[in-house]
Amino acid sequence: MPFQIFVSYARNDDLPPLDGEGKGFVTTLLKHLEFHFTSFGEPTPVIWRDRRAIARSEQFDPIIEKGINDSHLLLVVLSNNWIHREFCRRELELFSQRWRSEGEGAVKQRIIVVGKNHIEPSARPPLLQGQEGYLYYAPDEDNPSRFREFFVRGKAREEFHDRTQELAEDIWRRACEHEQLPMPDSTGPSWTPISSSGRKIYLAKPAADMRPAYARLVDELRQRGYIVEPKPDAEMPSDASAKEFIRGALAGTELSIHLLGEKAGWTPEDCESIVPLQLKMASDAQSRRIIWAPRIIVEEHSQVAEGTARDPFAVLAKFDRKLDSDTVDGSEISAFAQFVIQHLDKNVPPVPDIEAIEPNARVYLYHRPEDTHYAVEIAKALAQRGIQPVFPAFEGDPAELAALHRQELAECDAVVLCWANAAEVWVKSQARELKNWRELGRDKRFSCRGLVAGPPPGQRKDLLVQLPPRNEIDVVVDLTGSETLVPEALDPLIRATQPPKDAA
Repeated sequence: MPFQIFVSYARNDDLPPLDGEGKGFVTTLLKHLEFHFTSFGEPTPVIWRDRRAIARSEQFDPIIEKGINDSHLLLVVLSNNWIHREFCRRELELFSQRWRSEGEGAVKQRIIVVGKNHIEPSARPPLLQGQEGYLYYAPDEDNPSRFREFFVRGKAREEFHDRTQELAEDIWRRACEHEQLPMPDSTGPSWTPISSSGRKIYLAKPAADMRPAYARLVDELRQRGYIVEPKPDAEMPSDASAKEFIRGALAGTELSIHLLGEKAGWTPEDCESIVPLQLKMASDAQSRRIIWAPRIIVEEHSQVAEGTARDPFAVLAKFDRKLDSDTVDGSEISAFAQFVIQHLDKNVPPVPDIEAIEPNARVYLYHRPEDTHYAVEIAKALAQRGIQPVFPAFEGDPAELAALHRQELAECDAVVLCWANAAEVWVKSQARELKNWRELGRDKRFSCRGLVAGPPPGQRKDLLVQLPPRNEIDVVVDLTGSETLVPEALDPLIRATQPPKDAA
């Protein structure tokens, strides 16, 4: 029997947008999963979902019951709609009965939660409490108590695609284990660790009640190339030298992250307990503090949320005073981890020096079809300097065009946006795509991210040229007032991509 996934979802979570453009969330999610399964190769998991738009009676549908009994995995699309739908809860109960002979822990391992929107842990059924799952939302950048969904009005944001690939890889791994097949290196998804970004983050050593969350954040940060300080395997001194240990670890870090449970942690000699000590020393070092004080504490091993809800600000007040620059969050660990990564991605420090591009390096000249003529002129000027221009493709299957675009961004040495007649929104969206090189599948930064702005001039174009997106564009060449492009006009870009003449 093939590895089958039963999808438990509320019909209202698959409604298409009112304007008729786009599909519902569930349909879009499953189509993308099926695409990934096909590209990974054998084994191909089978998705079972109920598509019938008929009213159900109180008698549980035997067709659905058979679908559950034949399934090895339950995919719960968790939402406000799902929580309030009796049949969804009955699907969860029936799946639990199907596999209860393996024990409750094994049943939970067969359930994957897809969080469509935020649900407080205490509101979930017991079997779903403590399940991390795959969240299709993240805390708002400016207000972490609010959430931004990855699928809006029938449109999938970039985060939607990243999360779906992670989910597909997880399910495919489980299918391989079920079929007792090895996961080959040459086919299927790649889980190659990312290289270090050189960016240092201070992750405060926690008290015992926050160790699981600490381990989770260590993994999240390291998987994305961040350097965690103090080293997770380094023991903090038990005497007064603990202060020097903390001070040294804080040096050179962008910000500090503090995990606050109910305990203050152990106390080094002649010092405060480690939790308030690190908070105060981070403040003294003028480190931007991100503080996690979860409203609900999830006990280690129990996977069940217990206790009454806490006020995150009141929790912080037990250990230290709140600073104006502090960010305080009380969400569950998955949402908080996403918020931290999102914050770090948004606040990428500027690269101090742009690396030199070697002769014959590949530079991706990305542009809109209406700007092809202008891009060709730029390509000629670059080719005279021994730089190999690479053009995008515009004709063919949309999925193949998108895949080729992503491949060029992952493999090229540098990228230049060529902007003449294209709309302002295109330039802004493409610049934003260049912000995080790791998300593009690259193993290192771009040597240069350039923008060449040609005629016609305009107020909006002038504004973007004078104030280019921070951390998205390295070099801007303003040619909006030049009707004819001469090679020398690109000297600012060429100098940025070639070493000085007196370089060793």
